[in-house]
Amino acid sequence: MVTLKTEGIIMTLQLISDNQIQQDGINQEALEEFQEHRVEIKKPMTPLAIKKAIKVLMPFSLEQQQYMVDQAILNGWRGLYPVDPPKKQSTRETSLQDDLTDTSWAN
Repeated sequence: MVTLKTEGIIMTLQLISDNQIQQDGINQEALEEFQEHRVEIKKPMTPLAIKKAIKVLMPFSLEQQQYMVDQAILNGWRGLYPVDPPKKQSTRETSLQDDLTDTSWAN
């Protein structure tokens, strides 16, 4: 439960953990973080918005869901968008092209 005070009015908003909306395959912690973010930016989610967010998250793994929520919060977004995780840097010192065209062994 989150309490938001705006211009003398106190609103109490329930997060997903307080609601009966529980879904398998949904990263509940990530969804709660996103709801809290929306409250903090003064754009609380309606029950319909929560259902739509769940539909957006469902096709992704729990780790991808967390990454999507993290990016939304870091960038101040009001919505959830598919985001590719950062590419891992290669530890190779030479490129594949260099390896394939290397003729130093022939000398």
